[in-house]
Amino acid sequence: MNNKPLDDFEDDFLPFSPVDEDTDNSPSDDFKEEKLDNSTIDENLSIFDDINTIESSVSNLQTSEKQDLNISNEIIDNVEDVSNKIEDTKQEKEKTNDTDTVKENQNIFDDNASIENNLQEVQKAPSKKKQKKSIFNKKGVMLQNLKILPVLAFCFVSVLGIYIFINNVKADVVNLIKIEENSKVGYINNEGKVVVKPKYLFGTDYYKGYAVVKNYNNLYGVLDGKGNDEIPFGNIFSATLYGDKYIVSKFTNEGLKMGLLDSNLKEVTRFIYDNLSYSKSGVFMFTKGETMGLLNSKGKEIYTYKVDEVDDRNISIEVSDLQGDSTSDIYAKIKINESSTIINTNTGKEVYKYTLDDIRVLDNNVFYIKDDSGNNRYFVIKDDKVIYETSEYKRIRIENLDSNIVIGIKENSDIDYINLLTKTKINDNGNIKYTYSDGVILSEAYDFASNKTQYTISIPDKTLGTFSDIDPVDDTFVNDYMKVNTENKKYSFLNKKGEFITKKEYESASDFNKNGFSIVSNDGQYGVINTKGKEIIKLKYNEISMIDEDLFKTIKRRNNQELFIFKEDNKYGIINSDEKVVVKPIYDDFEFITTKYPIIKANYNNETILINIDTLKELSIKTENDIEIYDNYIVTSNGYYNYEGELIYTIGG
Repeated sequence: MNNKPLDDFEDDFLPFSPVDEDTDNSPSDDFKEEKLDNSTIDENLSIFDDINTIESSVSNLQTSEKQDLNISNEIIDNVEDVSNKIEDTKQEKEKTNDTDTVKENQNIFDDNASIENNLQEVQKAPSKKKQKKSIFNKKGVMLQNLKILPVLAFCFVSVLGIYIFINNVKADVVNLIKIEENSKVGYINNEGKVVVKPKYLFGTDYYKGYAVVKNYNNLYGVLDGKGNDEIPFGNIFSATLYGDKYIVSKFTNEGLKMGLLDSNLKEVTRFIYDNLSYSKSGVFMFTKGETMGLLNSKGKEIYTYKVDEVDDRNISIEVSDLQGDSTSDIYAKIKINESSTIINTNTGKEVYKYTLDDIRVLDNNVFYIKDDSGNNRYFVIKDDKVIYETSEYKRIRIENLDSNIVIGIKENSDIDYINLLTKTKINDNGNIKYTYSDGVILSEAYDFASNKTQYTISIPDKTLGTFSDIDPVDDTFVNDYMKVNTENKKYSFLNKKGEFITKKEYESASDFNKNGFSIVSNDGQYGVINTKGKEIIKLKYNEISMIDEDLFKTIKRRNNQELFIFKEDNKYGIINSDEKVVVKPIYDDFEFITTKYPIIKANYNNETILINIDTLKELSIKTENDIEIYDNYIVTSNGYYNYEGELIYTIGG
């Protein structure tokens, strides 16, 4: 199979055919959802006129008198009737083609316009109480009766909702499933109904309701969630998705130009660029005439550089990855022809002078210039300036820029810890042992007065905590917690204040993972504790293991489940953090196919089956090793399955 997740596409641009473009500075109309005629626009404006009238009327209600409650009830009934009509119209809309949209929208406005007439009829209804002054002016708008204020609010919200609904008819995203048959691409829905027959020479997976395809004439277009042409074939020359932006090219009055579209196919930039390419962290490189530069993730030109005709017009960018959940801005080396500089990838601000030296890029905004003598010149960028520069070390690294600690490795492999705030060495006392981990320094010194070894936990600008009479396992914190030996030769944990998180001790304990859990055991029975020291899963299982951290987060985000694998009576199952067994322990083992999607393999009596750990259901899919998992479907040698395990399409069937 050649199914490839859309997120994995790189530079495989797709050829297209010509269309003209307006030459003004506003985005062109090529990709707008639809155009309304003048009558529809007038109707839209009339809604806002009615809303303004209602708002004005409400301001007069404070001096109003009470009206018969029957009037309010009847009004509510009328409004509910209109609301039901709106819902019926919405449901009917989903069953019809887009060509009926304008007509159906007109019907909705007609229904809404009848509110005024209904209110007038209700006002004329007989009342057992003494009739009050008319609550309507000559335009039929309510002027008094505070009892009707909630109804007015309801009407206002309903009218506004209608307007939003009409202008967001494409809000429901439908991701069809890509199928391949006889080297042709088509699409089916989740029930297996063929929406687009396999006829395209190329097609991407759907992303937020759209897919790019190539037809038999080698022209490319974009399909919507119903398989219809959203961008007709030949309107664009190329389209490639990077993250949530499309780089698109098309013919304009100035020739073949490129621009950016968002995931809804709306123009982020105009089609004015000679070339666009993607780099990491949402940065796009462009050339435009004699100008080269960068666009940020919002399509804004954040950096430009003028070149002359003799220049080669080569531009490259290398972004420094941030590790450890740092909150710092991201910086990158820009190289245009033979000159290099460093810029802020969000604002484009240049923070280092242009140089012909070769700038090298490391993680966490660390850069260096290689010296022929072997002494590299390192510098650290933060807050749009060089905050530290040195040639003293063979190499330096920063594990988390927010820690304000630089680790410097000397030629003899000795290590210095540098305080970025003061630019001074932290481990400058030879009588103290220093250890860096997880953004903090643990210093160990013997206190002769108390006859104890004292430990201090600190960061460059303050002390976090101290402890003594405790033996750290390896002097390091992992994900904010340190494993220590107790007097009973067992294990427990300290936080970064030097405090125990639990009074309990365990014969074995894993380091806390990034999700805040540790597997512990006593007497050969295993369980799980959280960062408060609470045993969220009691110690009563033969074995406990963690689900991959990324998949764990995915499952928690999708259905708020925190899942763990447990072993009981030599069989494996799945349990959640509320100690509820959600998959019975009947399996020989589990195997994770992907860390992105919630489908795992399970072996049962020498048979391989699949389990959806989103729904916690076993899928009736018989498979070997040739299985591919995608966002909403599964592909095996037998065919295409949905996440319910239903065979929805058989190749050649």
